[in-house]
Amino acid sequence: MLALIVPLVIGLAFGAILQRVGAGRYELVLGTLRLENLTILKFMLLAIGVAAVGIGGLSAFGLAHFAIKPLYLWGVLLGGLVFGVAFALSGYCPGTSLIACVEGRRDAWATVGGAFAGAIAYTLAYSFLRPLLVLPADFGKVTVTTTTGLSPTVAGLIVGGLFIALAFLLPRTSQRRAAAESSNQAFQPNRA
Repeated sequence: MLALIVPLVIGLAFGAILQRVGAGRYELVLGTLRLENLTILKFMLLAIGVAAVGIGGLSAFGLAHFAIKPLYLWGVLLGGLVFGVAFALSGYCPGTSLIACVEGRRDAWATVGGAFAGAIAYTLAYSFLRPLLVLPADFGKVTVTTTTGLSPTVAGLIVGGLFIALAFLLPRTSQRRAAAESSNQAFQPNRA
């Protein structure tokens, strides 16, 4: 039972933080995609970095469970293309669409529905797609540790540390946007 409760609590906490950051707001997602507002990107880098350090630390004590999926190149490329097109059309990724649904944004329901429909379609078509997308370019379970020879602890600390540092080094808004906002404020009449 604890194995179900802990991930649920972690997921709810992560969703609450995502909502607090504003990840369900289309304007913020669009600003991230345009590299004008990096709030969501900074948060995701920080979250991935903290998780990598945490999992790396847990692996030192044998407490981390790794369920690595194999890298099958054509499937990943096609899946990334479908994901990218859907993201561009809807303005939401799976996590941000769920946040937007909870906030009552009706347009996000189409994204959630599309995600479920895509998952069901892929599951039903998997036996047909496996010889086309999985088997021809299956590279197995490729990880940072298998390619570099580093232990999971060291890899987690290095990769996580880099992500955390990058999250703190990136500005919240792009230099171009900050310059545009300051020039717009310069031309605004002073209203008292």
